[in-house]
Amino acid sequence: MNHSAFLLALICASSLWITLPLSLLSESTDSLSAQVQEKIWQEIYSQDFHSSKKLVQLELAKSGKNETIPLLSLLEISLNGLQRYKQANDIRKKILSIWESKYKKSFLEENYPINLATWTRMVVVKPDSLLIGAEYFIPYPINSSKEGFYYHKFTLYNRFSKKPTRFFKLEKSSITNQEYRLYEINSDGESKQIKVYGDILPEMKDEMNFLVEFLSI
Repeated sequence: MNHSAFLLALICASSLWITLPLSLLSESTDSLSAQVQEKIWQEIYSQDFHSSKKLVQLELAKSGKNETIPLLSLLEISLNGLQRYKQANDIRKKILSIWESKYKKSFLEENYPINLATWTRMVVVKPDSLLIGAEYFIPYPINSSKEGFYYHKFTLYNRFSKKPTRFFKLEKSSITNQEYRLYEINSDGESKQIKVYGDILPEMKDEMNFLVEFLSI
């Protein structure tokens, strides 16, 4: 898959979210009940991250659900919403550990299926929009030659239509002179550089803060 083709695939994968529950946040086949999903996301939409955290912790305490990536993703979202970044990062490390042990082998064997490549870490809620930040479980090749990789992706949704409206991704490649650079992607798969981060991988919270200002939301 070439660079432009991947960008188009990224947009298509993000567009699928308009029909899928927002709690389907990772490759895991483990599922939560629709009722639980709805309750947790209602609290997130209300920016009541204390309540969403408590609901997730109740689910985590139930037998057999303490190791699911979707639940841990919701916990990380809640902790980031509470600005408890150290605790959120601990959950991030646990998610990566679970994915490494349970899913990485099949993911690589299936040649990096793009719809299974990320999990959601952060959500910024505004009156008419929702900005979602996701991380790739492992850096995702920009093409078959692996001349570079994507690390983070961001999608802006209209809260009322639930449709994605703008797309962004963090790339490091020969194209970026091996610097981390943030790009906006249009509907034709063309990308425009909007931020240069240099040779140090930026914190997602800093990228989200930048995008909130950039988008004026």
